[in-house]
Amino acid sequence: MCELIVNVSVAIGIDLGGTNLKGAAVDRDGQILTKDAHSIAGLSPDAVMADMVSLVDRLLADASLDRSHVVGVGVGAPGPLSHRTGRIIRSANLPGWVDVPIRDQLGEKLQTPIVLDNDANAAAFGEFWIGAGRGLNDLVIFTLGTGVGGGVVLDGRILHGHFENAAELGHMIVAVNGLPCSCGQRGCLEQYASAGAVARRVVSAIKEGKPSALSDAVGKGKLIDAEQVVQCAKAGDPLCLRIWDEACLYLAVACISIQHAFNPACVVLGGGMSKAGDFLLDRVTDHVSRQRWKLHDDLPTITLARLGYDAGVIGAAGLVWQQSR
Repeated sequence: MCELIVNVSVAIGIDLGGTNLKGAAVDRDGQILTKDAHSIAGLSPDAVMADMVSLVDRLLADASLDRSHVVGVGVGAPGPLSHRTGRIIRSANLPGWVDVPIRDQLGEKLQTPIVLDNDANAAAFGEFWIGAGRGLNDLVIFTLGTGVGGGVVLDGRILHGHFENAAELGHMIVAVNGLPCSCGQRGCLEQYASAGAVARRVVSAIKEGKPSALSDAVGKGKLIDAEQVVQCAKAGDPLCLRIWDEACLYLAVACISIQHAFNPACVVLGGGMSKAGDFLLDRVTDHVSRQRWKLHDDLPTITLARLGYDAGVIGAAGLVWQQSR
């Protein structure tokens, strides 16, 4: 058996997803000591919370620590949720999670402070703390995946808003009477600039008769994702290039709106779509430079996320460290 390390404190960061549970033991400098991830698909809230307890103990054992070394546990979860009361109100990605008092229940099981926040907020705080926004006071992040998430950090603090639902950036309306969104609105950013939207729009255009290198795959009923669209766009496919460029334009418009709303030092592009790298960043910044106002030079730096899939667990742990000061 490994000898326990003394005089070491850690925060545990947990990223609660619809199908996977990720966790990490993180020191006060933001360095991951141990991490773990596994599937929780189909488990009830009670079963998942029991799994969280086991996850914490595994992370600690792997780092030769025990619960006495834990200053707290941060949980990033899909919303809507209440940061103030520590409850998950309801989540489309977590069936059966309705008004679950996760902070109190998990805190009772672990006998340690629990911080609950939106998963995109946790990712935003991770990038702010030790990622793309390190050393800054303000940051806004777009997480570009199946949908578009967001997080806003102002003066070093997560912005929650009066109704605790701030920074739903994917539901900013960028096209009046535009494409319908599952949220009930029309013209939401995530219907134009998410990875899911890019793929859907290409498939829809092909089915309408527009030619593309992906036409055969669509005709055979194969699934098309944004990564394939990017590959074809880079190769010069006109349809894929047009829809990718339109997505970048909508993101640029959103960045400019963020500039006027919050005036942050930095806007970070994260999530799976950010894997396109400069093919995303260069187009977004080019559109921003053409669309921006000319009254004042207050454009934030637009950059790619740096922490990858660890942003959520690092940020959740960082929120614990912030609260423990």
